Amino acid sequence: MSLAGKNVVFVAALGSIAYEASKELMTLDLASFFAFDILDKPEAVKALQDINPNTKVHYTKFDITNKESIKSALADLVSKVQYIDVLVNGAGILADPAVELTINVNLIGLINTTFEALPYMDKNQKGRGGVIVNIASVLGLEPCPPAAVYCASKFGVVGFSRSLGHPDYYEHTGVAVSTFCPGLTDTPLKNNLSTKYTFDYSKAIGAKFDNSKTQTPEICGEHLAQVVDLQDNGGIYISNQGTLTKVKPSVYWEPTY
Repeated sequence: MSLAGKNVVFVAALGSIAYEASKELMTLDLASFFAFDILDKPEAVKALQDINPNTKVHYTKFDITNKESIKSALADLVSKVQYIDVLVNGAGILADPAVELTINVNLIGLINTTFEALPYMDKNQKGRGGVIVNIASVLGLEPCPPAAVYCASKFGVVGFSRSLGHPDYYEHTGVAVSTFCPGLTDTPLKNNLSTKYTFDYSKAIGAKFDNSKTQTPEICGEHLAQVVDLQDNGGIYISNQGTLTKVKPSVYWEPTY
């Protein structure tokens, strides 16, 4: 499926990596682009619109922790364009001391948004197929002791995405599900890391993360847009140090029949 002429909804489209990806997606002759975001940045929305005047850009104030906000935003979208072809779930925070908020934003909100959007994408319901890309992290693939809660939320995103990417689901819905895992990237997420760690004494083991090499949000956003365009059901991709790599997960257990 070419993305030309398609309707894209991007959750948290106006921040850092997501905004760079949004700019890339706006070059693909989309029919419409919906930016769902808690951030109200009219200048960023206008800049997206200026990239391609033929793709209508819509901004919706969006609280991913509020199920009614999710439902209302999607209902407004389908009243305008009927179909959702692409959903990118990009909301995320690193704030381990705020356990419930971290899980609500990074995992529960992503799950709720996916479930509310799927009927408008499922070819057997109200949709015509499409692709969902969930933004996880390399810390959804490997443990991260200084940010254990964030890590748990991103492991959850990977598990949820891999499960929905089962070939039988894809055969039924026509909706591909991919996972995007950024490596350490120069974004506001890395600001004041020592205040965001799991324990006060996490600061010592977190020091290597504070001083680690990062990649630019521009290259990471470019990689994210590529993954959206690939529409690779079940695909898991890492963007790290300027390189995009497809991951084959290790299998540790399978059911015995």
